[in-house]
Amino acid sequence: MANPRPSQRELAETKSALRQEEMDRAVAEGRLVIRRMTPAEREQSDARFAAAAGAREGRAKRRQYA
Repeated sequence: MANPRPSQRELAETKSALRQEEMDRAVAEGRLVIRRMTPAEREQSDARFAAAAGAREGRAKRRQYA
């Protein structure tokens, strides 16, 4: 007999599909606007990502020697 309960993956996929439908509906109704990042915003985002990656790497090294 198969397990009647959905897996966590199935639950997440269902939730994601519902969220995507809601976003698509909001865009179609004009309640949500999607735009591209400006070059300046992209630079700032990349700089934050690089700084966070460096911090993550430092934590990993400390944890390795502890």
